[in-house]
Amino acid sequence: MSDIPLLKETAAKAIEAAKEDLHALSNDIWSHPELANEEHHAHKLLTDFLDKYGFQVERQYKLDTAFRATFDCADNDGVNVCMICEYDALPDIGHACGHNLIAEVGAGAGIGAKAALEASGQKVGKLIVMGTPAEEGGGGKVELIKAGAFKDIDVAMMAHPTDRENNVPTGNHLAMIQ
Repeated sequence: MSDIPLLKETAAKAIEAAKEDLHALSNDIWSHPELANEEHHAHKLLTDFLDKYGFQVERQYKLDTAFRATFDCADNDGVNVCMICEYDALPDIGHACGHNLIAEVGAGAGIGAKAALEASGQKVGKLIVMGTPAEEGGGGKVELIKAGAFKDIDVAMMAHPTDRENNVPTGNHLAMIQ
């Protein structure tokens, strides 16, 4: 299958089918806020979740509470796309910044993209869902970059909740840091 509308529909249906699991994942992370580099509960939840959905999971990837979950659909050196999950909390106010939602969106996007790749029947690259801990003042992505976690990734993306419409990148983004 290479019809883009059908692949989009396949992705949407996979996410819809997982919506109860995704909601439970987000709520569990919200209910157990963990500070930077202490995200052991969230790490286990996310890695078990992605394993359940057919990803090859590397726990404690480069950092104690980071992970890398891969769906490899390449016969060659195709494009490697990464969806990022954040899941740490802030002192005293927990997940007020919405990192539980970033984790849910990253995992959900991974499920949808994986379903579309499987349906396409094409061997195009790797899909990676990466857990980046310690984002609230801990510089988790910076440490992962230094450790080489993004070396084989061509495109990395994530969503961050906000209280306003924001279509223009602001602040320090991964591409800007490199």
